[in-house]
Amino acid sequence: MGLYDVTARKTHQWTMVVLVALAFVLGSPWGALPLAIAGAIMLLGRFWWPADVVRQFVWRVAEPAGLLKRVEQEEDHTTRRTARILGGVVWLGCAALVLAGWASAAWVLAALIAIMVALDASVSFCALCFVVGLVDRFRLRLT
Repeated sequence: MGLYDVTARKTHQWTMVVLVALAFVLGSPWGALPLAIAGAIMLLGRFWWPADVVRQFVWRVAEPAGLLKRVEQEEDHTTRRTARILGGVVWLGCAALVLAGWASAAWVLAALIAIMVALDASVSFCALCFVVGLVDRFRLRLT
């Protein structure tokens, strides 16, 4: 556990939700573009910080200008990092599904991830963290 900038995390998450909502509005095939952008920011930004353009904006522009107030909280980011990777991969896959003509499946999967991201952004409920906690609590073996 460590201190993390919750403002940057929540701004990032809400931006991803807006991108996915824009994808829904645009529909097929143009909706694949915002889905791919959201997926790329989630996935690449996890491994290379400059690729997370939302957090970069928050840290370099919004917080220094006083547009957003930095809020630091102690959080365990291990599972959130995994969730971010999974969400990015799913959204990139959804973009491919939209382009391949499987838009219905893509929208369902994209919406499920967007709902989980919105839950974390709004009430700090990490769905994957919850599942991992249950597995640990009941000492379930997944392998």
